[in-house]
Amino acid sequence: MKRIVLMLAMMMVSLSLVSQEVKKVAILETVDKDGTVSYGHKLMLRSNLAKAITNTIGYEAYDRTDMDQIVSEQNFQRTGMVSDDQIKQIGIMTGAAYVLIAEAAKIDEDNIFVTAKIVNVESAKTERTDNALMSMKASDIQHGCESMAYKLLGVT
Repeated sequence: MKRIVLMLAMMMVSLSLVSQEVKKVAILETVDKDGTVSYGHKLMLRSNLAKAITNTIGYEAYDRTDMDQIVSEQNFQRTGMVSDDQIKQIGIMTGAAYVLIAEAAKIDEDNIFVTAKIVNVESAKTERTDNALMSMKASDIQHGCESMAYKLLGVT
């Protein structure tokens, strides 16, 4: 009898784990409309956002560098933003339900302003948005991106 109860409990746990759907988030290149944010800082922003999302249970992140064949870099940089059609195309090709779009602007020699939003691929609706003023120190960018990602995902 104990074995049957134990087996049923194990099956219920297994089914609950399977039923938890992983949400896929495609992370695009950080937008810098005035060209003042260095590549290194944009890379730190993108990779720290990806890291925070990947390390959040129930989420998977797909970095822009993983999706080069999906949206041509030339079109992306020329527009400075992502159209609804591009968001849907990215979602279809990666299986992502959401796209994270971040933009950075240099405020002064020591600080950048970062704004980011999570966009639903099917509806193109912005689900959540957040922004932060960050120093350009690597540790501050890492902490700022973690905080921003958790807010964007609705994780407390």
